[in-house]
Amino acid sequence: MANINDIVINISMLTKPLSVKGFGLPLILGSGLVELDYGEYSSLAELTDAGFKITDAEYKMAAMMFAQSPCPERIAIFRREESVSIEEALAELVKTHNDWYALLITERDKESLAESGNFAMSSEKIFFGCTADISALENRNNNREAYLIHDQADQYYEAAWVGLCLPQTVGTITWKWKTPTGVLPANFTTTELIEIRNKNGQTFSRQSGVAYSNEGITTGAEFVDNMMGRDFVKARLEEALFNLQIKNGKISFTNSGFAKIEAAMREVFQQCGRSEIIGEVESEDDAKLSDEGVYMYKIKIPQRSEIPATDRAARKIPNIEFSFTVAGAVHSMNVNGKIEV
Repeated sequence: MANINDIVINISMLTKPLSVKGFGLPLILGSGLVELDYGEYSSLAELTDAGFKITDAEYKMAAMMFAQSPCPERIAIFRREESVSIEEALAELVKTHNDWYALLITERDKESLAESGNFAMSSEKIFFGCTADISALENRNNNREAYLIHDQADQYYEAAWVGLCLPQTVGTITWKWKTPTGVLPANFTTTELIEIRNKNGQTFSRQSGVAYSNEGITTGAEFVDNMMGRDFVKARLEEALFNLQIKNGKISFTNSGFAKIEAAMREVFQQCGRSEIIGEVESEDDAKLSDEGVYMYKIKIPQRSEIPATDRAARKIPNIEFSFTVAGAVHSMNVNGKIEV
């Protein structure tokens, strides 16, 4: 059923809302036979019952996800006809099934990766692609796609990475330093590793006998956890403001009514502070970025007297503004020391 959205949240990254569960739901997009329509699965046994074979790419990717701890509660899988493009298939899918967040595909070629990333950018999803082709990173600049470059791309290691990270509470992890089950390090030269990092890609490296992910970054040079934090804040704000209107007879167009809007917004920001999406105030400089003294966010709502009569007549509050500072994460360190006798 169509609707007109009267609550619009715009967030600019200076660094359709999903349910909380939706942020943990990945979609695997395959291609080929179309007897297998959209489905959500909680185990590999359910995939088998639905007709997937253990040799199917979708099955292998799901197996990588379910092997992690924690792992997704559910995995969505959809197959498109090979004659239908990725973007066309996904555009049709979200009309009926849109409560999923992370997109993965069975294809490994850079053209398919680019097409999937383009869709993610247009639909506020995040795409995780994998290929052995380092050149896939060339001319990509998209905050909603993260490319894992690996010489064993046919092992679907990006599914293991997503399977481990996506189920965890938004804000509590970075996508770097992760060690998914079943993943081997890539076999690249130092020159190739530098190229991958300089072009905003990542791979799995080995250090101290452990294969770990780096860098947890999009091709647009934004960190994955920052993008997820941005999307989580937007979704929760829209949800809170919608519920405020639905659960009250009305919100009066008065300063006291505006205070209810502000309170609903503050509850969202405080929740995001507790989840470590928004940074905590720890110094005098931090306090300058806060108007409540605990977390680094600010809200500005105009007084009724400041609102033009035309907007008052239209029952519209213009120029509600906010800003927040992300908590971030440590991705590298420089340690200096000396030895004395």
